[in-house]
Amino acid sequence: MKKRNCLVTVVLLLVAGALVGSVRGQADMLARPEYQNLRYDENFSYLGGEPGTYKTDTWDPLKWIDLGDDWRLTLGGQTRLRFESEQNKAFGSVEPTQDAFLLHRSLIHGDLKHDDWLRFFLQGKFAHVDDRDRAAGLAGMEDHADIHQAFADLTTLIMDKRVTFRLGRQELQYGVQRLISPLDWGNTRRTFDGAKVLTESEKWHLDAFAVRPVLGDRLNLDDEDENVDFYGFYSTYKGSKSLAADFYCLVLKNNNILANSNGTMGRRTLYTPGTRLWGTCGNWDYETELAAQFGTFAGDRVRAWMGTAGAGYTFGDCEWQPRFGLLYDYASGDADPTDGTHETFNQHFPLGHAWLGYLDVVGRSNIHAIKAQVKVNPCKKITAWADFHMFYADQDEDALYSAGGVATRRSLAGTGSQSIGHELDLAAKVVLDVHSAVLFGYSYMWTGEFIDRTGDDDNPSLVYAQIEYKF
Repeated sequence: MKKRNCLVTVVLLLVAGALVGSVRGQADMLARPEYQNLRYDENFSYLGGEPGTYKTDTWDPLKWIDLGDDWRLTLGGQTRLRFESEQNKAFGSVEPTQDAFLLHRSLIHGDLKHDDWLRFFLQGKFAHVDDRDRAAGLAGMEDHADIHQAFADLTTLIMDKRVTFRLGRQELQYGVQRLISPLDWGNTRRTFDGAKVLTESEKWHLDAFAVRPVLGDRLNLDDEDENVDFYGFYSTYKGSKSLAADFYCLVLKNNNILANSNGTMGRRTLYTPGTRLWGTCGNWDYETELAAQFGTFAGDRVRAWMGTAGAGYTFGDCEWQPRFGLLYDYASGDADPTDGTHETFNQHFPLGHAWLGYLDVVGRSNIHAIKAQVKVNPCKKITAWADFHMFYADQDEDALYSAGGVATRRSLAGTGSQSIGHELDLAAKVVLDVHSAVLFGYSYMWTGEFIDRTGDDDNPSLVYAQIEYKF
C-alpha cells in the first residue's frame, strides 16, 4: 500500500507540473541566467541594473537584496522528488530483489557578498527516503538535517590578477565529473572540508585545493574523514569552440586500512596526472581524456591508467536535431594479483552515472566500456536519449567495481570471460520552465559470463520518475 501511495504521489506531481508548464507556454529561458549545478556559481548582479534590462521573475525579491554599505544577499534553494523501482540491483544476490521507494531532498542556501572581495555562503540539506526495504542503502540516501556547505571567500589582487581564497565546507566539480563531482544524482550530494585558491583570466581558469571528504551521517551532523586527504591542481584552457583543454594533477592519501587488488591490507597514496581535450567542428563534437596513476597501496606499487575518447554528429538542419554519438571508456585492472603491483585504476570521487550506465553497477575500474547514444529534441523543452552500453572487464582475475568503487564480483582463479553485460538506458527530460524540470527513465542490463560465473546472474533493471524545482 505504501509503495502504491508513493507512485500515486509522483504521478500527481508530474501531471501538475505538466499543467503548469503548458500554461506558461514558450517562456524564454535564456532571458536570465540558468540555475547551476554548483549554486555558488550563480550571479544575480544583473538585478542591480535598470528595470527593463532583464526579465522579471517571481523570485526576484529574494535575489540580490541590498542590505546597505555594499552588502548584498541572495537566497535560493531546490526541492526534488524521485520515485525509483529497482529489480535485481545486486544481480539477485540480495533480498529483497525488488524495491520501490521515494526519495526527496531539499537544499536551502544564502549567499552574502560585500562588494566584490568578501563572501559567505551557507547551504542546508534535508534528505529523506520513504518505503526503502533495503536498510543497507540508507546511508547514501538520507541526511535528515545538516550543513551541506559553509565557506568564506576572500578575493584580492595579486600581480594584477583577481585571486580568491576559499575556506570551509564546499562542493567540487571539475571537467565532465569523471573523477571529481558533487554527485547530484545521489540524494545527499557530495561535499568536502578544506581550502581552495582560484583565479581566472581571459584564456585560463586555475584552481588548487586541499580538502577532506565529508562523511554522511543520517542522524547526526556530518564530519570530515580525518584519514583521507585530497589535493589537486586543475587548470582549464578555454581556447576556442574547436579546442579547449584541462590539465590536472590529483593526490589522494588514504590512511584507512583497505585491501588492494592483490588482497594485501594497508594504506594508499595515489598520484593522478591527466589531461582532457574537447571541442566542436561544424556539426561534429569530440572529447578525449587520459590519466595515469602511480604511488603505493598496502606496500605494493601502483601502476594504473584510464582513457576515454568519443565523438558525435548532430543533424542540426533536421527536425528534432538528432545527435549520434560513440564513446569508449577504459580503466585498467590488475593482471596478476600476486606480482606486487596494483594495476586497478582508482576513480576518486566521480559521477559515473552519466558515462557508465544509470544502473550504477559499473565503475571506472577494470573496465572496457563502449557507449552508443542517440539523442533527439522533439521540441525546445524536451530532450530524449537512448544509450546502449557494452561492458567488458579489462582483466578477468580482477573484480567488477560498482559506481561507488566497491568490488562486487571477483573470481581469484579468473572467470574465463571478460563479458560483464550490455545495458540499455532510455530517458527523457522535460523542462517546464526556468525553475522546474521532469525526468523519466528506464534501464535494463543483460548480464554476461563474467557475472554468470561469479554468483547470481539475474538481469537488473530500474524505473524512475523525478520532478525538480529550483529558485
